[in-house]
Amino acid sequence: MVPNEAQQHIGVVQLLKHFGWTWIGLGAVDDDKGDQFLQTMVPMLDENGICYAFIMRIPKWNYVDEIIKYVWQRVEYYSTVFREKANVFFVYGEPPSFQALRVLFFVAPFIELPPLGKVWIVTSHWDFASFSIQKNWDLQTFHGSISFTVHSNQPEGFQKFLQMVRPSWFKRDGFIQDFWEQAFDCFLTTSKEWEGEENKTCTGEENLESLPGGLFEMKMTGHSYNVYNAIYAVAHALNAIFQFKSMHRRLEEGRKTAFQNVEPWQVHCFLRSIVFNNSAGDSVHFSENAELVVGFDVTNWRIYPNGSVVRAKVGKLNPQAPFGRELTIHDDQIEWHKSFNQMLPVSLCNDNCYPGYSRKKKEGEKFCCYDCVPCPEGTISNQKGRSNTLFPEK
Repeated sequence: MVPNEAQQHIGVVQLLKHFGWTWIGLGAVDDDKGDQFLQTMVPMLDENGICYAFIMRIPKWNYVDEIIKYVWQRVEYYSTVFREKANVFFVYGEPPSFQALRVLFFVAPFIELPPLGKVWIVTSHWDFASFSIQKNWDLQTFHGSISFTVHSNQPEGFQKFLQMVRPSWFKRDGFIQDFWEQAFDCFLTTSKEWEGEENKTCTGEENLESLPGGLFEMKMTGHSYNVYNAIYAVAHALNAIFQFKSMHRRLEEGRKTAFQNVEPWQVHCFLRSIVFNNSAGDSVHFSENAELVVGFDVTNWRIYPNGSVVRAKVGKLNPQAPFGRELTIHDDQIEWHKSFNQMLPVSLCNDNCYPGYSRKKKEGEKFCCYDCVPCPEGTISNQKGRSNTLFPEK
């Protein structure tokens, strides 16, 4: 149900080239998936004339105390992010990776690291959800981030459902109870574990809409949208099996098809040919490789001082489009981090050479770094940014 990851890598490279960003930082979760990402991404960047200034590995632990301890132990390692002049940081990570970075930025002022203003580019695995303990922490560092999010839409009635959700509906659902207590800093009276404690008691009538956007979003995210579509895809496949059996066999009066006799391979066979429109109006179907045919939304994350989080769609990545036209992006709709004063961020190893100067590679440095030297006698360069191209002087 999740689009091929390689499509995102291609999209990010096209995004970097679109904005002329050739000097970037790379971040990857510290596990086998992160290793695989770097092994794929580094050569791809090199082939497209883009260099990485540094690589930072991010822990994937789920526990705040472990993350804080890890960050404190590796302060010097992480300080590279604050001191590097690369203004673009491409991160591959999972939800805990975001919490780990939030811990780093929370402790930064205490260890005299400067404020950080970067363009964060993140993959669809990324999730801006926070631990409940972090819900009042400032999220402004990530304002202006760009992500390739799995396309999502809002199923009919979903917003109304969230406004009506109450923990009393899910008495046997431990997840809802834990989430409710952590989100609203209270304890449900149904929680036997906390009886006798002098703590605020939840009424059960708290409104999810009142929570900060970094803790809970009132719109269906791409991950949830995939689950929603997956359930309906299986339902449509089972219905197709039922109709197929009804056409080829007469059932005894009053007898129903026994779905418990359906083998997994039978469901897969029918899933491949399923095509339906969901309640949000999107078409759901699969490719010949049994992958969901869907693109990515290019999302600009806008995080405001009051805690609200806005996902603004500023483009799309359509893998089915002709080569070179997969990425569509609307520059004028993007809000950048306030440190850029709404000017297009620049992320280069050094400034472009001006007309009359040519590039000279710096010894021991990556190919994106160079010196600007006067053109040799009898030649001239007349293109800013491409001044390594020399022409005979007329």
